[in-house]
Amino acid sequence: MSKLGDLFLVLGVLLFCAGTLLGIPHGLAKRRGDTKRTELWRIAHLSTSLGGASLIAMDLALERLFPTLFVYTMVPLSFSAYCFFLACSLSGVLNKSWDDERNQVGVVLVYRLQIVASALALLAVAAALVSVFWTALF
Repeated sequence: MSKLGDLFLVLGVLLFCAGTLLGIPHGLAKRRGDTKRTELWRIAHLSTSLGGASLIAMDLALERLFPTLFVYTMVPLSFSAYCFFLACSLSGVLNKSWDDERNQVGVVLVYRLQIVASALALLAVAAALVSVFWTALF
């Protein structure tokens, strides 16, 4: 495994751990009976944990399958996962969802982070597909 592969692996593990820890505010909101905040923290908890697990799995698979091209997928995928983490955590802290009234500063920030994360995820998928076709053709 390369140093760069190790870096993406560490980023995935850190994100998975952060997602696991986001279960704490989820549980606290659930105990208080705050339905909206519970849902926001549930999304933050589960999506961040899944994002970390995805980074770990994609790093291990792509570095093995496409050792010279995996970085083109992992860079945007890592940024995307961390943008989603920030957006979801901020959403829970502010008690604002991306689809709330968009004239509120917190909602605009959460919404824009979600859009950037989605665009980066699409870029990562495109890079993965190009890697697959590039390897198959050459």
